[in-house]
Amino acid sequence: MKKTFIIFLLVFSGVWGQHYQTDFPPSEFKSRWDGVFSQIGNNSVAIVQGFPLSNGFIMPRQTNAFYYLCGIETPHAYILLDGRNRKVTLYMPPKNERLERSEGRILNAEDKKLIKKLVGVNDVLSTHEMRENFPPNLKSSVTIYTMFTPAEGQGQSRYELEVANASIAADSWDGRINREGRFVQLLRTRNRRNEVKDLTPIIDNLRSLKSPREIALIRRASQLAGLGMIEAIKSTEPGVWEYQLDGVARYIYLINGARLEAYRSITASGTKNISNGHYYR
Repeated sequence: MKKTFIIFLLVFSGVWGQHYQTDFPPSEFKSRWDGVFSQIGNNSVAIVQGFPLSNGFIMPRQTNAFYYLCGIETPHAYILLDGRNRKVTLYMPPKNERLERSEGRILNAEDKKLIKKLVGVNDVLSTHEMRENFPPNLKSSVTIYTMFTPAEGQGQSRYELEVANASIAADSWDGRINREGRFVQLLRTRNRRNEVKDLTPIIDNLRSLKSPREIALIRRASQLAGLGMIEAIKSTEPGVWEYQLDGVARYIYLINGARLEAYRSITASGTKNISNGHYYR
């Protein structure tokens, strides 16, 4: 058992040490871009905003839509799909030496050649290039597409995010606009002649059809979920607390290569707790 555990550490430390995903090749992203281009037409551009820098010691996780389009996990990155010439550009932040000293290698604007090889984009520019004339060279007839819906990150679903955003908006001492809403607002303010439309239905429709590589990942995740639940069931006995069973399942996920669990587990016991749909205490 001890030897097995050491092997797991050696194998998966290498996986966690990578600074770019290896599940999807450039050809897969190109297929996804083609799907977007076919929907937005040849007189539109699509822009998707990546996740921001984590505001604490939280495991970073890219948003669903941005990861789907490029697999990049660098904070504050943007991707532009230009329907006018069917070219794709990634806007990457400058190198953050302080962040890299803390968290390790992170792809940045200086990695242009590497990023083009990994993702297959036509160009890689610094986010400094977005300060003016962005999206670049727009005539008034060009439509801008972007996501209107909340960006789903770690442990999040669109419905829960919308409920949370509504709660914040209703708070008389808060009321701030969410990040995605602010991005839409800025696009409209800085491009007053252009119509801004919701990219969400297009991305949702494309993501509803899974590729063989996506199906393989879903199967692997399902296997890990099953292994975790089986181990939790085997560990169930009188006197064991719910959080202990949750810990057993989480342990199985992590030692088998999962970065995190997708959502917190629902682990409830007793006639009172089990009536809560999402009990987690």
